[in-house]
Amino acid sequence: MTEEAVDAADVEGNIAFTTGLPTPEAITLLEAAGAEAVIYQSSNPDHLHEMIVTPVWGTPGLDNEEAIPDLPVVEITREAGDWLLDRCDEGPVEATVTTEVTTELTTLPCPVGRVDGTESERYMVVGNHVDSWYEGITDNATAMAATLELARVFAQDPPARGVVFGFWPAHSTGRYAGSAWWADQKWLDLRENGVAYYHLDLNGLQGADGLWHQEMAELADEHVDVLETAGDLPLLEGGEAGFLGDDRPARNSDQSFWGAGLTSLLSGARLEPGGDGGPVGGGWWWHTPEDTRDKVDLDVLAEETRIAVTLASRICNSPVLPHDYRATVADVREQIEAIESETNRRFETIHTELDALDATLVEAYAVVEDVGGWESSTAAAAEDLQVALGNELIPALYMSRRDYDHEPALPHQPLPKLRRAAAVDGTRRRERFATTTLTREVTRLRHRLRNATDAAETFVNGN
Repeated sequence: MTEEAVDAADVEGNIAFTTGLPTPEAITLLEAAGAEAVIYQSSNPDHLHEMIVTPVWGTPGLDNEEAIPDLPVVEITREAGDWLLDRCDEGPVEATVTTEVTTELTTLPCPVGRVDGTESERYMVVGNHVDSWYEGITDNATAMAATLELARVFAQDPPARGVVFGFWPAHSTGRYAGSAWWADQKWLDLRENGVAYYHLDLNGLQGADGLWHQEMAELADEHVDVLETAGDLPLLEGGEAGFLGDDRPARNSDQSFWGAGLTSLLSGARLEPGGDGGPVGGGWWWHTPEDTRDKVDLDVLAEETRIAVTLASRICNSPVLPHDYRATVADVREQIEAIESETNRRFETIHTELDALDATLVEAYAVVEDVGGWESSTAAAAEDLQVALGNELIPALYMSRRDYDHEPALPHQPLPKLRRAAAVDGTRRRERFATTTLTREVTRLRHRLRNATDAAETFVNGN
């Protein structure tokens, strides 16, 4: 559903009827257009999939509490939807939509465990969500089991860097409120010491035939190598798991750590979306009462757990973090060039900053790649540099809000605010306002890139 499609439809004062999964973007558009309610026809011929439609990430703040939708939203079966469509074909239809919504404050446990590193205060975060729709065996009891096994392995043989294990509540009914709350509480420590976030979800799926993955650029090669080394199933291309997005993390799956500067990765065995794979590749039973023990393939779960152990071991035991921020800089440049191509603009000042950072990182990584073991005098300095680079480049690429805030649960593209401002084509007044935003966003990005260059230069000069 697009803004153009909603504008073209006569929804003001009417009940909107559509097909698919109820999502925050569509509901935000329909509410703004004046719809009185929304009826979704299930995309699954036999089942309804539970969903949540607020775009507000975590517990609302004073700046976004009004974004919680007031629009009544229901989902009906394929058969009921076909019947309703037939009535609409016969002429105007009057209908009543009744919903029951509980919006209240409640206190939930947020279990977090930690195995400290033997050589470093830095750590990786591995998370899953503990709440489920109905019995929720594959979404998400299996991921909890994988996380517990990961914790057992590292508790018996502690890694050089630490591992934090998060069991996030309020994943669905609170829109990632558990991980968002913990990230808010631990933001300063995450910023200083966090190195990566790996999310476990939908593990051990019966019938899974490929490994789906998403990652940020600086760990892309390492992540894929882990999947190919520790996994048996073939890799799926990015975007083959339905609405969860393409090959980079999107605004779902407890992605609460972008502002703190942690590299984010997700992977797991999936089915092909559609048919038995359901709408997201998580099985036709995803978000239904049918998500029960018989949907689990223990061999697949063991493979995914082995992948998680391998990935965490590489990140936490290597004297040099496997992050390559030269790939992140290349990603930023690719995004800028795409925006330039789409808008017929040229951001010379950004390219100048990127060139300077590129050149400095060549020197820095020449030093980093010569680091020996943990006893090396430059090992700690190299780790400090890579954390500093993540603190600048990840929020620069992924955040439109303050680093301390969370992006909404809406479709998301890299350099989001700069991209939107550059694309404005409207009245002279609106274009002038867009120019103001664009100037500030260019300055913001240049400042981030310059900070990263300064950090790399300091490292090179000191080593």
